[in-house]
Amino acid sequence: MRIRAPHLCVLVSLLMAPALVHAQLGGLLKKKAAEALKGKPTPPAPAPGPATVSTSEPKAPATASKGDPKAPASPLDISEADLTNKANQVLRELFPPSNGDWNELPYIGRNVVAAAKALDESARLAFVEKVGVAFKTLVMSDTFGKAYADSIKQEHRAVDHGITGLVSTEELLKRSDMAAFETRSKGESAAAIVDNMESQDAKTLQLLISQNLPSWTRNAENVKRKDRAKFQKMVRDAQALQALGTSDVQKLRRGVAVLYSMDQDGPDTEEALYALRDRSRAESEQLAWDQYNLKTVLRKQLTAFVALVPTVDFAAATKEGDGKVLFVNPAYERKGQVWKACFRAGKPVSMSAMQLAQAWLKEL
Repeated sequence: MRIRAPHLCVLVSLLMAPALVHAQLGGLLKKKAAEALKGKPTPPAPAPGPATVSTSEPKAPATASKGDPKAPASPLDISEADLTNKANQVLRELFPPSNGDWNELPYIGRNVVAAAKALDESARLAFVEKVGVAFKTLVMSDTFGKAYADSIKQEHRAVDHGITGLVSTEELLKRSDMAAFETRSKGESAAAIVDNMESQDAKTLQLLISQNLPSWTRNAENVKRKDRAKFQKMVRDAQALQALGTSDVQKLRRGVAVLYSMDQDGPDTEEALYALRDRSRAESEQLAWDQYNLKTVLRKQLTAFVALVPTVDFAAATKEGDGKVLFVNPAYERKGQVWKACFRAGKPVSMSAMQLAQAWLKEL
């Protein structure tokens, strides 16, 4: 464990402080940060609005000349943050957690680390409260929510169709609900057949018909088969599709999909097959939404953070070794990055962050 790493690496609700070390400071905090940077002047940062957090550069005063040099912003200013990107990294789990903690965290620049380390305990407490509000405002904004929903739609095919009461296929098996499992399987099979045929060209579809027609014909001619009538219909429909040649690829796709569905004892009409495919797709997208939607992920990470903070041994002994500061207890060296970041920050700041997380959880 490198004790020289940032004190405030992960200290705001839902394991989010890595994204928040860059957030806006005001009053005493801004003054202390400026002092840590050898007195560099810090322009005032715009206050975030009630629904969004501004990440734009501070505007120069109206009276300033265009030729006046722009004062460098404090690294702890919101204007210097990449807050939205950090929030996406954390909420979309680009650093996947394991056993309630993370093995790595989003990168924080050295200048930010230096400024943050210079803050005393009271300033850190105020910092946590300030950035907690700023981060929450950003994450709960309509703009962030829409962008997040668009991202999980692309990454996970997660869409909210308003379907309630769904559980995963694995959960159905755990419950031994075989009727629901069979229904789910039929829907998935229908979706697979349709999606496969929708990707084929007319020549390939005609080849599939010619390859399967002999076996369908044998079954249709077998007087001992109870499902002989089904195969007789399949042969008639297949021959009609053959007559189309390659002139109507969409009709071929839908027709061959029905033939394959019938062959697997699925729906025997185009309307029924595509309705089952649509329902199966909607349920799959809903299950993904239930797992990856913003509120679910927030609850998961907030809960994990609230559970983790009390496990931190803030009085843990350390020692020097190979130019590093290490825990005397080797078990602590195996702890995750959030646990170690809380240790570096200290108990008062970590507990303050935990209280923010608990309050946010109640709102969700």
